[in-house]
Amino acid sequence: MLPNFSDRATINELMDNPNCDEVRLLRTIHQFASINRLVSRYRTILSQWVLDDMKQQPSKEYHLVDMGAGGCDIDAWLLKAARRKGLKLRITACDMDPRIIAYAQSTYGHLSGLEIKKLNLLEDEIGEPIDYIFANHFLHHLTSEQIIHLLRQWHPLVRRRMIFSDLLRHPSAYFGFSLLAFFYRNSFTRSDGLISIRKGFIPEELTALANAATDRDFSIDRLLPGRLVLCLDGNGTDTA
Repeated sequence: MLPNFSDRATINELMDNPNCDEVRLLRTIHQFASINRLVSRYRTILSQWVLDDMKQQPSKEYHLVDMGAGGCDIDAWLLKAARRKGLKLRITACDMDPRIIAYAQSTYGHLSGLEIKKLNLLEDEIGEPIDYIFANHFLHHLTSEQIIHLLRQWHPLVRRRMIFSDLLRHPSAYFGFSLLAFFYRNSFTRSDGLISIRKGFIPEELTALANAATDRDFSIDRLLPGRLVLCLDGNGTDTA
């Protein structure tokens, strides 16, 4: 029997517990790289909203902040994709869990242009100019009040745009992931993935949150499978 999708769920994912089993946690982070590649559409999203935008002034160096970067597999791809196109990009990847940060450091810490930091995104700041903010599957971990606070805190600091890719709360997404997740064992992937979809959004909810946080232009796009992308214009300051 499917759960009720009329409102966002308020239960926490198992991996958000700081005392959760570390072996299962890190196996989950490892499995996320495969899941991201299969269903998160990050290559399409980042190519359209970041790499194509950078091409407008290809000689400049840009700075992207990844909120809730996890294992940094997306950041590794983005840095390589930018270099292949002759673009200059550096990334600050942020997470809160020291175990996940250690995993990301051991896997991708050698990459030039990638800095991995422990940061409380609701309280701390980077302290340097930001061209882009990107987050994959981050907003659904927050309450509506926290999302509005996050957008109000960070949006004025961003020169180009903010891109939040998250989950569409819908029975088809829930059912589809429940089948896919059978291939991912001995981790939190299946249980937390299903919880995450229940904590996801419908377009009207993201619209209301963005309107409450900013008066700048934004767009919300729906992508298959089961994905919403919130893109907010930055303050337009030249990156020279």
